[in-house]
Amino acid sequence: MKKREEHITKDQIRDAKTFPGFPEIPEVAPDQLGGWLSGVNVTIISALEWYWPRHWIVGPRAINDSMFFWFEKGSGKAWFGDPSNVHHFRTGDLMLIRKGIPHQVEGIAGDEPHVYAVHFHAQLFSGIDLLSLLGFPVLVSNRPGAPYKVFSKQLVREFAVKPPGWPISMAQTVFLLLVHIVRMESRRFRPFATGGNQTLLPRLLPVLNWIDEHLSSQNLTVQQISRQVHISETHFRRLFHEGLGMSPVQFVRQRRIERACTLLRTTEMPIKQIAVECGFAGDSFFSRVFHKAVQTTPAVYRKHPQI
Repeated sequence: MKKREEHITKDQIRDAKTFPGFPEIPEVAPDQLGGWLSGVNVTIISALEWYWPRHWIVGPRAINDSMFFWFEKGSGKAWFGDPSNVHHFRTGDLMLIRKGIPHQVEGIAGDEPHVYAVHFHAQLFSGIDLLSLLGFPVLVSNRPGAPYKVFSKQLVREFAVKPPGWPISMAQTVFLLLVHIVRMESRRFRPFATGGNQTLLPRLLPVLNWIDEHLSSQNLTVQQISRQVHISETHFRRLFHEGLGMSPVQFVRQRRIERACTLLRTTEMPIKQIAVECGFAGDSFFSRVFHKAVQTTPAVYRKHPQI
């Protein structure tokens, strides 16, 4: 009697080419974008749920962090950069606001909005704002399957309850939200870092990391920083401004204020100690610099939640 022949079916892996791809961001190579995203560090400032009254308005103002509004209910208009640059939003839309950009947001009369407001830093190379670098769109329309509602509710709950691991969990959630926008809205991005900037930024990376590691030092000078890349102070100033759009002194002060905001919102550390941790020569000097940058005092910033 012949032995019955056995047929073994081998496992088959689906060919990667059969999956639909994602559109690319104009002027940024996919491998370059992947490198940037892998180096992003997200820090949470706050995540709050608001029920606003009729005839509400936010601004005009400019904030020193990045943020988004997600509108579970409500509609209105907003301008960014200039009052003539107007965008209209409605229920379900997500509004992204880059740090430092003047803006004003207001609702339609008679509407009582239900809004989620999340403030954060999403930084590349220890200090470069991701939203500005890639030129994120300011308004993202609601789409079927968009995770904005789920993420917004999750972030607000985590920030209120602060369960174990909440800073990491929230940072990952914001990162996933930003990656979703990168993939789904890529055609609307207007990157700042194109051409020569793409090669300059990695070159400056060691300096930016070094600055972050030495922010508590009150004696940071441009000469001292330029030595980290072994070039003259004059040449370093030029390269730094070309790569980041600001001077080294402006960058250091910006990073100090950003760190102070994070510590004020996420710790109980005394303001005097925060001033020392961020490299300011005394709490009175810290308060003056902070007020100039944030338009309020450290104590008020800590006490009153930011919209």
